[in-house]
Amino acid sequence: MGKGFAISAVADNACSKSSLTKNMRQRSFSYVLMITACILMAACMPLKDENINAELFKDKEEMKVRTAELQQGMSKSAAFEVLNVPMERFSAMSTPEVQTAVYGNSMVQGSPTELERFRKRLLGYEGYSLPYRQIESTGSLGFAKMKVDKTGHDLRLVMIFDQGKLMTANVVGEEEYKATEDQYLWSKLLSSGVGRVF
Repeated sequence: MGKGFAISAVADNACSKSSLTKNMRQRSFSYVLMITACILMAACMPLKDENINAELFKDKEEMKVRTAELQQGMSKSAAFEVLNVPMERFSAMSTPEVQTAVYGNSMVQGSPTELERFRKRLLGYEGYSLPYRQIESTGSLGFAKMKVDKTGHDLRLVMIFDQGKLMTANVVGEEEYKATEDQYLWSKLLSSGVGRVF
């Protein structure tokens, strides 16, 4: 009985070691597979370019040229016709946005009568804004993260009308947009569903 028990114990111990070794191999294989997937997915991960109203103009220069063709005193319909852009593509600006576009960030001061006159005048203004954004993204792979460089332009065409007549039109914003951000690979892979495989 003692000898048989000893043989059984040895066999059980051998089986346990074999099972442990197998589990370690499987776990190591999973880690290798996970790291490989991260590298491959990062290499193939698409970087989205940002294009807003890019189809309306050939480039930012054409946008500025068309804006320069606008004349003070034009009606709204004539202004949109010159731009060859439907009014529906523009966003109506709020009163504070119009005030900033016309007077900047300066504080308006004066007597109550003057301030009321200014308020009424401001209510007669209408503002329209058209975003024009083209941002190209390029990435370089680092340890556990990807560095994304974004370049392009982020512009807006702003038109202000006074009692229905064009008062001013300008292209504002960043003509040379540059930004850099870090995107961590594991969070990107999880959002794409790859992490759930392991």
